[in-house]
Order: sequence, then C-alpha cells, then structure tokens
Amino acid sequence: MKAAGFIAVMGLLLLAGCHAGSAQQTLLAEGPGVHITADAFREAYLDYLLRTGQTDSPRLRRLFLEQMIREALVAYEARRQGLDRTPAYEEEARAVETKLLVEAYARRVLYDTVRVREAELAEAFVRINTEVRARHLWAPTRAAAESLYARLQAGASFEELAAGVFRDTALARSGGDLGWFSFDEMDPAFEDVAFRLRPGEISSPVRTAYGYSIIQVTDRFTKPILTETEFAQKRPLLERYLRYRKQQAAREACARSLADSLQIRFNEATLRRLYDHITGRVVRATEKAPDDEWMQQPLLTFGPEGQQITWTVADFREQARLTSAKQREAAARSPEALKEFARGLVVRQVLAARARSAGLHRTPLFEKVQQQELDRWLYRYVRQQVQAEATVPEDTLRAFYEAHREHFRMPARRAVWEILVATEAEAQRIRAQLATTPFETLARRYSQRPGAATTGGYLGFVTEKQLGTVGQAVFAAREGEVLGPLRIADGYVLLRVGALQPARTMTLDEARPLIEQELRRYFERQHWQQYLADQWQRYAEQVTLYKDRLYTLRLTPHVNP
Repeated sequence: MKAAGFIAVMGLLLLAGCHAGSAQQTLLAEGPGVHITADAFREAYLDYLLRTGQTDSPRLRRLFLEQMIREALVAYEARRQGLDRTPAYEEEARAVETKLLVEAYARRVLYDTVRVREAELAEAFVRINTEVRARHLWAPTRAAAESLYARLQAGASFEELAAGVFRDTALARSGGDLGWFSFDEMDPAFEDVAFRLRPGEISSPVRTAYGYSIIQVTDRFTKPILTETEFAQKRPLLERYLRYRKQQAAREACARSLADSLQIRFNEATLRRLYDHITGRVVRATEKAPDDEWMQQPLLTFGPEGQQITWTVADFREQARLTSAKQREAAARSPEALKEFARGLVVRQVLAARARSAGLHRTPLFEKVQQQELDRWLYRYVRQQVQAEATVPEDTLRAFYEAHREHFRMPARRAVWEILVATEAEAQRIRAQLATTPFETLARRYSQRPGAATTGGYLGFVTEKQLGTVGQAVFAAREGEVLGPLRIADGYVLLRVGALQPARTMTLDEARPLIEQELRRYFERQHWQQYLADQWQRYAEQVTLYKDRLYTLRLTPHVNP
C-alpha cells in the first residue's frame, strides 16, 4: 500500500516544455558526455529537494551537480565501451520510447487543462505537517470489497475480517493496521480518503492501484503551529508536485475511459492458466501443451466489431517485458490484478501508437529526453555490474565470524513430509488411507505441491518460522506423528513430523552467506566509489564547472504554467 514517495521525473518534466523555448540555454557544466544546462539542473534539483525535504544551500547545489556530472561520465564511458549496442540496452530503449510516447500523448491531450488551486495548496501544506494512523481491509474486486463493507456494517470487526483477507501475517494479526503515515506515503486515492476521515470513521470501498480498500483512521496528529512563512517556502515545491499528481490522475482517468471504449474481452480459461503459470501453481499433466502451442493461445481481444485485434499469450508477454519488475509483481497478486495489468498494456500500446502516428517522437526535445532516460539506465546498469564484482576479503570474513560467532545460531529444525490438497474433505479422506498406505505414496499420488511426485512430499529439515502458522504445532509434536488437516494459504495439509535437530552455533561455512550479506553492502559501496573516483580522475581536466552560475541560479523562475 505504501507509495514510492515524491517521484523524480526530470526527463518527463523536461518533455513538458516548461523551458524548451530557450534558444540558448545556460550551461552549468560541460565535458565529455557532460552537457548540463541550468534548466536540467533546476528540474532535477527541485525534485530532489521535494523528495528529501532538504534545504537549498550552495554546498548542496555543488554536491548535486557533481553527482549529475558523475552520472553523465559513467554513461559516456559505457557508450564508449559499446554497452549501448547490447540486447539489454535495446530492450530498455523500446520500453523508454513507449513510456515517453504515452507521456507525450497524455500531455498533448490532457495536461494543458490541469490547474492547481490555492485551496489545494493549503490542504497539501496541512497534510505535510500531519500524521495519520489508519487500518484497512483489502479486496481485489469491488464486489468483494462491498461484501466486506456490508459485514462491517452488520457488526463484524476489523480484527475478525483482516484475519481472512491478508496473507501478510502482520496485517492479519493487527486488524489491517498500517501504522503512521504522512503526505505522499500512500496510494494517492487511499491518502485522499484517509486524510478526510475523522478518527473512528470508516470509509466505503476506495479504488486504489492495488485493488479496493476500506479505511478506518484510528488517530491523527497535526503540527500545532503552521506559519505563513513556512507555507511560502514550501509553496513552489508543493505546486510542482500537486500539478504532477493531478496530471497522473487525469492520465489514469483517461486510460480507464479508453479501456472501456476498446471493449477489451478476455479468454477467461487462458487468463486463469496464465495466472497459474505466473504464480507457480501446478498444471496437471493432462493440461500440458508444447510451449510454442501455449504461447499462441488467444488471451484477449479489443477494438470494434470487424476490426478486432487479438493478443496471444506471447503478445502479452512481449508487452509485459517493457514494464518494471514492480508492475509485474503487482500483476501477480490476483487474477483480477493480472486482468487490470493486461488492460493497462493494451491502453499503453494504443496511446503509444497514436503518439507515433502524430509524429510526437520526431522532435529534438523527445530525442534529448530519450537519451537522458537511457543514460540514467546505463548509469544504473554499470553500477550494478561494478558492485557485483565486489568481494568480501577472506580475512575480514573470518575475523567477523570470530568476533560475533555467538550471534550466528542455527535454529532448531525438524524433518517434515507434506500432502497439500484443496479441501478439508479431501485431506480427511487421504488421512484415512494412512492406515494402509505409506505417507510418501499418498503424497506422490495426491499432493498438489510442485515436486511432490518426486520427493514423496519431503520438505527437508525446516525451521518453525519457515512453517508459518503450523510451525508451533509441528515443533510440539512427537516424532512420527501425523498432523492435520491444517488450514494454510494454499489449501489444507497433512504433515508427518520427523527427527529434531536442536539449535546450535553455526560453523564458519554455514555462517559465511550471512556474514557476506552483512558486509557485502559496505564493500560494494567502496568498490563503486572507487570506480567513480577513477572515472572522475580520468576526465576531471576535461570537465568545466561554472560555479558562479550555479550559486546564483534562481530555482523558481517565472514561467508560463
């Protein structure tokens, strides 16, 4: 439910054209691959201040500009080494072009009408000085959310209902408590409702990017003294961000309207099977088909009668590859989320095609922003590659183990065999057969857990924590005892309990992965900083930084809204 925070989109903001009319832009830094204008710095720096809450200062400006220079030098060197001719780069280029085409089309059609009212600025100022504590109930569809809301109205409690709707054990046990949050830390739709609720008040179902939520605010705190001076200081940044949020809301509303007009229809059987593939659920042998045949199965159609376009599973996957890992992860939460994700892909492709037909990609500004986006990707890609080369020295690892060996404990483990089925009745029927049939035989025959046909249901030696809600019962059982049927998230299980391995201190080899994980981040950071220093030293004499221009730059110039 947490949102990503204030979003830095320097390239997209540049594409908005706020400063595109300048015939000769003021340079703050130049050199090999470095061409940082005052406008580019201003956009990025203002987003940084907004995102972090830091205060502008000459020193902060210098540090931020130097970081922009380092990023430009890394991208320049990456291009010199040919990283812009790799398959990974080409795929990213396609994704960036599609994203910028959609953004350009939305700006042309929608963004010019967006205005930020004074009352909205005042409300946002109060919100950034307010903390709210809330809890919620989540549902994947409006129908499911309305059912939960009706049960609340009939007297059910958040604690009772949360236990049934959340897989997250913390939310399930706390009645959906989200803790304290402030401005822009939640989904915008969720935030808008939460900040308007009085403590104790319960909302009707709210549609968010993640499904539907029913919200109850349990507490609220607002900073007691808010001054006009503070408001004046925050106003420019708040106006920027509120305009961005309203633009995004307008685009989402347009996307929903377009999706409805496209008459997107799904092959429900293919969609369900695709969801099972994505989430690793079992596909029975009788349902299996060759990969190429499966990939050509029709998933959805869209468009008016007589002009319908069909997407196969392969078409869907090709479009999904151009999205972020976070977006794909969200799509796997439920079949409904997957369907919404697929609808979004269709809308995105249609909007991108319209933008391309209008020639919105054939402008110098579009090409400039596209390269900036790809340069940032090159920077992230190189950093990932360089950090992957970092190693933890053996002597450091051994010294850390000797100093902290008592902290590295191997928890108690038990050998466990499992049979997983869909219903309690089926589990009871299988349990009755244990009187005459070995557990492993029944696991191979009936268990829906992937791999059970090979392992006979053997899970290995597992910890109480790994077993989740059934862990306590397993560790309290006697060796050889069969437990169940027990309810878990995937269905019902029968568990045969085996030998116990008591807790003990880990050996060095056992602790090695944990120690490397503990220390690796430090050495990755050191390795990366050395790489940046080497790049800076290589090109430092060729880079010119105009400090006077930097320190006298106005951050809020007068521009047309």
